[in-house]
Amino acid sequence: MALYYTYIAFSTVNKLHSIGVTNNLFRRFKLLNQHQENEQKGRCKLVYYEEFSSSNDATMRETELVSFHESLLRVLVEESNPMIVDLLKKEIIE
Repeated sequence: MALYYTYIAFSTVNKLHSIGVTNNLFRRFKLLNQHQENEQKGRCKLVYYEEFSSSNDATMRETELVSFHESLLRVLVEESNPMIVDLLKKEIIE
């Protein structure tokens, strides 16, 4: 059974969160970071994700998270990832 992920990424340059859906977190962040390096915007770090068994459910959650204010996204991330670690590399984000 395929899994789908709704994720929150954090940009180390503009210090903002972005939200998306993917079925492969590693591939998605590799592509995101290649694109951002090309545009010299820094790197995206995976700071939060949720697993879903259907793409529909993941997309519905993405829509919900997109409506959150930036401060509420920070609270959500900090509750589940208090050290603000890049979940793909297990490095603390400064």
